[in-house]
Amino acid sequence: MATPNGCPDPPAAAAAADGPYIPAELIPDIAKHLTNLNDIFALRGGCRAYRAALPLSRGLLAAQPPCLLVPHSASSPALPLFNLLEPGCPSFSLALFHVPDRRLHRFRARLPFARTGGVLTSDGAQVVAVDGATGEIIVTHLLYGAQVRLPKPPLPHDRVILTGGHLFAPATGRTDVQCCSPWTSPQWTAASYGGEHEIQDWHIVNGVLYGFLPTCGLVSASPSKDSSSSLDIWHHGGEFDPQVLLAMQESKGAPLLGDCGGEVLLIFKVGPIDPAYKIFRWDADELMWVVATSLGGRTLFIGFDDFAACIGPDVPGIRGDCVYGSLPWAGGWSEYSMIDGTCKCFTAKYPGEPGVGFARPQVWVLPSLFCN
Repeated sequence: MATPNGCPDPPAAAAAADGPYIPAELIPDIAKHLTNLNDIFALRGGCRAYRAALPLSRGLLAAQPPCLLVPHSASSPALPLFNLLEPGCPSFSLALFHVPDRRLHRFRARLPFARTGGVLTSDGAQVVAVDGATGEIIVTHLLYGAQVRLPKPPLPHDRVILTGGHLFAPATGRTDVQCCSPWTSPQWTAASYGGEHEIQDWHIVNGVLYGFLPTCGLVSASPSKDSSSSLDIWHHGGEFDPQVLLAMQESKGAPLLGDCGGEVLLIFKVGPIDPAYKIFRWDADELMWVVATSLGGRTLFIGFDDFAACIGPDVPGIRGDCVYGSLPWAGGWSEYSMIDGTCKCFTAKYPGEPGVGFARPQVWVLPSLFCN
């Protein structure tokens, strides 16, 4: 017998669980103290009343620490197309690895995966994967289960940038950028900004699309009023800054634009062995890049070649004023402190992990961002 709120009646519930019945109105207070997605979804699955009391909201997930989406070996061949495309390779799904607890969630995603890559990028709340057979791009809200499959971009591209609800695919070797809005306008549009240099990275901050030039300049862009196939560019300054140029020379990859507390950041990954970072913030008053020595207690998350997100301050399980970088070739992550310049590297060890020498494309998943 069930009560009107959809739960079994209290005596039956207590007998089944060998414990006291918990009224639905107390469930949100309990959920606020949970720091594991497994526990959240187990609580939501208790009955209809519990599920209604725990909508996937920012308040519910705010205490959830970061996860890495990692490859996980299937016990039996579950992806026949994978075996066709990658003969001789084991079959993999993707799993969520809980960073503070160093263990897997009971979560599996079926997204395209290949030995040389597959998962491209994330913004912490959405994950982008490429279908190696068709070139189509798949954008997924992991916690909601929503997914959209986008057609292959018309122009060749080396990377995909997910920012501010938009997906960019800069054309290789050209001053063209391809863009779409996966959930509202899933068709690609291409526009040229007509400059002399390829823009190194794009990022949307406070609704404004910014780009970084190899000359150290910061620009913003918007669709041209005269043509839908071109972008108008506004130069903000920052050209030939000696500190930025030095960081570019030391960089182990392309510069990345990001944000922290509403400010535009310029991020360089440096260091001969352990990952380290040089970070600059844009001073909108002086129109120049300024060395950032603190993140105000916040934490940055960096993928293999992309900026994922900034969260905090005071997120359980992670350190403030740090940069967390995924290490796809080592299978883990790094933790670089902005305070003392030290770096620690961690290995993601779990049952079903790929063997030694197997590339591990992995991206950050930040549950607290799913319900902005």
